[in-house]
Amino acid sequence: MTTEMNNVLVMSVPLASIDRNEFGLLIQDHLSNKGKLRVAKINTEYLMRSLRNKDFADLLRHNDLNIVDGRGVLWASKYLSLPVSRKGFVRVIQSIFQLVYSGAAIVFNPAYIKQPITDSFPGIDAMRLMLEAAIAKGVSVYIFGAQEAVLERAVRNLRTAYPGLLIAGYHHGYGDGNAVVEDINESGAKMLFVALGSPKQEYWIQDNVDKLTDIKVVVAEGGTLDRLASPRKVAPRWLNHIGLEWLWRLFVNRDLTGEKSRFKRVWNAVPVFIYRTLIWKISHE
Repeated sequence: MTTEMNNVLVMSVPLASIDRNEFGLLIQDHLSNKGKLRVAKINTEYLMRSLRNKDFADLLRHNDLNIVDGRGVLWASKYLSLPVSRKGFVRVIQSIFQLVYSGAAIVFNPAYIKQPITDSFPGIDAMRLMLEAAIAKGVSVYIFGAQEAVLERAVRNLRTAYPGLLIAGYHHGYGDGNAVVEDINESGAKMLFVALGSPKQEYWIQDNVDKLTDIKVVVAEGGTLDRLASPRKVAPRWLNHIGLEWLWRLFVNRDLTGEKSRFKRVWNAVPVFIYRTLIWKISHE
């Protein structure tokens, strides 16, 4: 079930309307509570996959906390919230007009799209907020995923960047899954980052979360470890400012989803996503 907060349905996926300060405080709170908090970072590719795959859509609906990763999803939440006529032809014209001016706002008036969802978190920013929460609470983290060399570089860079961070253990994303669960439990970590690529990481969490004895917060981390291991792969600040960090990731970072064509990923994440969002708006009340 989703955690108690203001959630907005975007293409039937509940997304949290939460800013960065609230997110950090929420993570700290859950590190002290009983139970587990499952976190996912939702970008346009996730929403597209949820439209094609009912099982994946159901998985996202049963997460405790889905945060927005990228302004494409932030735009979709705003666009789909705009009222339109029930009359067919008028509805189509209004929907197209709204698509144009709300899309332009992503670059020229980003504050406009920060309703009904207040903020988006590029994946690496969300991880930093969670690491800071772990440091504030004095709890340790476990990192699972990526190739061994990439993982070791990422861990080394994290220890340099966060001297107060307690890393209880880490394991590459290959090998015996049961052994990894056992190692996580023996580590005593309270926060777990799973970076196996989507959707593999989400299904791994779904299948194993109940076996994790001490974990309080578990997050599907995606390709963040790859960017931590190679800082040059982090988008320039000016791209973040205009909301195009996701486009940088699509072109620069190696693919972890099995969809190897970058052109295909960009095509699906931008024009196809925009088209599917338009069709959703026209066909749903």
